Amino acid sequence: MIRLSAPCAATLTVDVTAPALHRALVACLSTEHEVHVDGTRLSWTFGEARVSDLRAVMNTAFRSLIAADEVVSQPPRS
Repeated sequence: MIRLSAPCAATLTVDVTAPALHRALVACLSTEHEVHVDGTRLSWTFGEARVSDLRAVMNTAFRSLIAADEVVSQPPRS
């Protein structure tokens, strides 16, 4: 879920039940954004001065989340 709270701010909320994926998602964004953890729910708030900057930050965050999910979800290599 994405909630827009101001012209140049957004909050991304993700529900995660798999512990390994939970840790990976927190790790992939916690270096650049403050991650709020409430049980299985993770949320990040993004704020930028311009809407175009907010879009770029959100796109980067989505790519990071997708990459983390793909790495964790891959079958183990033998």
